[in-house]
Amino acid sequence: MIKACIFDLDGTLTNTVRTLAYFVNAETAKHGLPPAPVEHFKQFAGNGARTLIHRVLAYHGVTDAALEDRILQDYNAAYDADFLHLCTVYDGVADMITALRNQGVQLAVLSNKPQPTTQKIIKAFFDAGTFSAVFGQREGVPLKPDPAGVFEILELLHRQKQECLYIGDTSVDINTGKSAGLATVGVLWGFRDRAELEGAGATHIIAKPSELLPLVTA
Repeated sequence: MIKACIFDLDGTLTNTVRTLAYFVNAETAKHGLPPAPVEHFKQFAGNGARTLIHRVLAYHGVTDAALEDRILQDYNAAYDADFLHLCTVYDGVADMITALRNQGVQLAVLSNKPQPTTQKIIKAFFDAGTFSAVFGQREGVPLKPDPAGVFEILELLHRQKQECLYIGDTSVDINTGKSAGLATVGVLWGFRDRAELEGAGATHIIAKPSELLPLVTA
């Protein structure tokens, strides 16, 4: 019986592709680079802010570690100062979360987005106490797909791995859950497609949020 669900954030709970594109393109423009297409950010995202910036610069054919550091710092500051810009919760997610809570399922978030921004977004869109743990990128904790964050959440929730699902929209998420020994759910409304999720070995793949509850209560 599933007692807990750990969710990715970007591309799973919230649609932030336009947000990411806006803030990255705003910073790269300061250095004379044209905007990268919004849709490309579905592939650029997933492995943390530094990798996001690195991929965008690579898209522009730029290799400059110092520039990457500067853009990363400015991007994180700008994003955190206006974290809800163009950000929305996917249709059906709020109802999904409510249904899970009504079933007594514990909920958590594990994201590669910086910790302060991750927590602010969750606080803005969901009632206090909805999630028992909300973790983003933190100093000294490896990013996903390393399972360290999953193990920390399981300990906090006092749950065994067989009682928990990991839900996300990318191969990074599926590999995170698999590395921790959890069953995984790939979602098709996010940043990546079925082929990527199947290739990563997702236990389940769902097309809309309402399809999660039957997996939890089966």
